[in-house]
Amino acid sequence: MSTDLRVLKTRQTIQSKFLELLETHDFQEITIKMLILECKINRSTFYRNYEDKYDLIQKIVEELMSQFEPVIDPHFISCNTKNEASFKQYFLPMINYFESHRKVLLLMYNQTLPVNIFDEMQAMYRKYILKELVDTYHVSDSQLESAAFFSQIIVSTILTSMKWWHLESTQISKETMLKIMTDTVINGVFSSIKKEFG
Repeated sequence: MSTDLRVLKTRQTIQSKFLELLETHDFQEITIKMLILECKINRSTFYRNYEDKYDLIQKIVEELMSQFEPVIDPHFISCNTKNEASFKQYFLPMINYFESHRKVLLLMYNQTLPVNIFDEMQAMYRKYILKELVDTYHVSDSQLESAAFFSQIIVSTILTSMKWWHLESTQISKETMLKIMTDTVINGVFSSIKKEFG
C-alpha cells in the first residue's frame, strides 16, 4: 500500500510541477530535463510513470475529464418546467467544477497542446445530451441528424459560456453565471437578450 501512495505522490508532484512550468513556458519548450530538475527526481523515475511529456499532458487531461463526467447532468432536457430553481440544480455542479479547476483550465485554454480539453469536453457532453434528446423525444432515425445538431448547439452554448467566464469575465460571480446559463437555456437566446436589455 505504501508503494502505491509513493507512486501517487510522485505522479502528483510531476503533474503539479509540469503545470507550473506551463505557466511560464510554452508546451513545446518544456523538456523532461527541466521537469526532473523542478521535481528533484531522476530521469528513470519520470519514465517509470510517463512515456514522455505528451503522455503526461494526456494523463492530466484524462484526470480532468474523469472529474468532469460526473458533473454532466443532461436531465434538464426532459424538465417540463420553466422554474429557474428546478434548472439550477442541473448546472450548479458544472459551474462548481469550472470554478474549482479555473487555474488549470486557463492554462489548457491558453496553451497550444497536443490535446484540446475543450474539444474533449464538448464531445463527452454532446454524447450525453444527444442520448437524452433521443430518449426524451423518441427521436427516429430520420430525426437523428437534427437531434445531433441541437445537442451541439446546447453543448456549445453551455461550454462556451464557461470558457467566456474563465477567459473574459472573471469578475462575474458564480451565482450570476448560474443565472445567465439558466435563463438562456429556459428562455432561449433572444428571450434572454430581451429580458436583459429590453
